[in-house]
Amino acid sequence: MPRTFRIATRKSKMAMAQTNRIIGLLKAVAPEHDVVAHEVVSDGCYERFKGDLQTIGGKGAFVKALEQALLAGDADMAMHSLKDVPGDVPLPDGLCLPCVLARDDLRDAAVCREGESLVALKPGAKIGTSSVRRAAQLKMNFPHLEIVPLRGNADTRVGKVDNGEVDAAILALAGLRRIGLEHRVCDVFEPDVMLPAIGQGVVCVEARQDDPELLALLAKINHAETMACITAERAMLMTLQGNCHTPIAGYCEVTANRNLRLIAMVASLDGTHVLRARDKYPFEDAQALGEAVAADLLAQGAARLLGNA
Repeated sequence: MPRTFRIATRKSKMAMAQTNRIIGLLKAVAPEHDVVAHEVVSDGCYERFKGDLQTIGGKGAFVKALEQALLAGDADMAMHSLKDVPGDVPLPDGLCLPCVLARDDLRDAAVCREGESLVALKPGAKIGTSSVRRAAQLKMNFPHLEIVPLRGNADTRVGKVDNGEVDAAILALAGLRRIGLEHRVCDVFEPDVMLPAIGQGVVCVEARQDDPELLALLAKINHAETMACITAERAMLMTLQGNCHTPIAGYCEVTANRNLRLIAMVASLDGTHVLRARDKYPFEDAQALGEAVAADLLAQGAARLLGNA
C-alpha cells in the first residue's frame, strides 16, 4: 500500500537541500510512495539560538530534536549531516542509522572577501570558526592569524565575512556547494593540511528499527562504500569517547584493492600537541579498523589531550 513518509529536518537552506536530495532518491526507487519534509524547530537551531551553542549540548541539540520527532511518531525518519550526530554515545533505543548517501567532498574551505586569499592575509587577521578541530589545525598551520568564534548557518557566516566582522571563515566545502556558495571559496584545504571532521561530507538517514518497510527502501539508496568508511570513523570516535568539543579529526577511504584506510589525528586545543595514526584493514572489518586506530592514538597519550579539551 502506498505510504507518505515524513522526513524530520531543520528548516535551514542547507538542511532542506539535503532533505530534498533524499526525497528525490527515494521517489526514484519507490514512486508509489510520497515523501515529504517535516520541519522541526529546536532550541539548538542557528536561526533562533543566540548564545553559546555548547551550553545546550552542541550540535547534538539539533540531532536530539529530530530524534524526539522520530520517537514520538511525528516523523518516519530524520535527515542529519553525519558529522553532527554524536559519536561518543549510542543512538537512542529503537533508532538506527541504516542509510548514508555517497560522500561529497570532505575538505574544508575558506571564504574570504573578493580578491583575497587566506594564505595571503596579514598577521593578526581574524579567522572565524565554531569548530575546535578547525581552530587547532589553523593554529598549527597559520600561527600568525587570530582565530575567533563564529556562529550561525553558512549564509550568516559568509555575511560576517562580507561585513568585516572577520577576514575569513572556515566551512565545509560540501555544505557551501549544497547551497550554491562554492563561488565564495578562496582556498580549499587538502587533508594533509586540515583533516576533516568524522563523517564530514556525509548525509545520513536515521529511522526506527521497527519500520521494516522503510528500512527496506532506505537500503536501496544506501551507499555501501560510504557506510563502511563512516563505520570505521565512528568506531574510532566511540572508542576515543570524542565529540564536537574535542579536536579529533580523520577520514576513511576505500583503496584501489578494496581495503579500508583510516587516517586520524587528536590535537590539543592550542594546536601545539598533535598525535597521528593510520591503519589499513579489509573492507569487511570497518569496526575493527576504527578501534585499532583509536587504540594507537590512546597508546600515544590521546586520553590526556582529550581530557584537557
